Amino acid sequence: MTGHPVTRARWTIQEAERLLTSLNGVLSARVVARPGGDVDEIHLLTTDGIKPKQTVRNVESALLSYFDLSVDHRKISVAQTDEPRPSGPDFGDEPPVPVTPEPEPALTESRLLFIDHRMETEQASRIRHHVDIEWDGDVFTGDAVAADVPRAKLDAVGHATLGAVELAARSRIDDERRGITLALDGVKVVEAFDRTFVLTAVHAINGRHITALSGATPVTGSPDRAAILATLQATDRWVRGQF
Repeated sequence: MTGHPVTRARWTIQEAERLLTSLNGVLSARVVARPGGDVDEIHLLTTDGIKPKQTVRNVESALLSYFDLSVDHRKISVAQTDEPRPSGPDFGDEPPVPVTPEPEPALTESRLLFIDHRMETEQASRIRHHVDIEWDGDVFTGDAVAADVPRAKLDAVGHATLGAVELAARSRIDDERRGITLALDGVKVVEAFDRTFVLTAVHAINGRHITALSGATPVTGSPDRAAILATLQATDRWVRGQF
């Protein structure tokens, strides 16, 4: 019986998002695609120094040039902010090793799931946030403390979520000297297309390899919940791809 050759994907979501975040003015990017490589949506957060139409043209050109991927401009959405591009964390004098594409996790793998968010009042109007997530039936809890003000609360739930994700990842690592570090760049609420979104930017660090991640979730209830879901969206695929 004659076998059929296996055709590898020409690109991955991580590679496409990494390419788009390298474009001028793009702060974060999220690509939504179906199996087989059909792109459903591309969501971008950009600085206000470049017009959205120009950004869309840049995205179309970059995807076509690098991946021979043609995307309808109507599938590309652009939200703008007046905040500058984050400089990223300080990793010392040595430059980080360039990031290599990570393998896409198998579709059968269980995702990182949000379970619960709890708050405890501490002294001086400070709130301790606990975030529970589940992975393969095990529950992991991260926590962070912040002042009881809206912006600080969003950052705190982002830090707490990353703490839980790090614990989940650590449970899969036999060598205690190895580890995954997730650094929160920021959490921001933006208005776009008559809706409110929470955007999260994260740096994922595995050894000397650094990957920029991002997530975006519409606010349908609590902004805190949207921040947790956006943070999980940013990290879930990358973390699962490490094992």
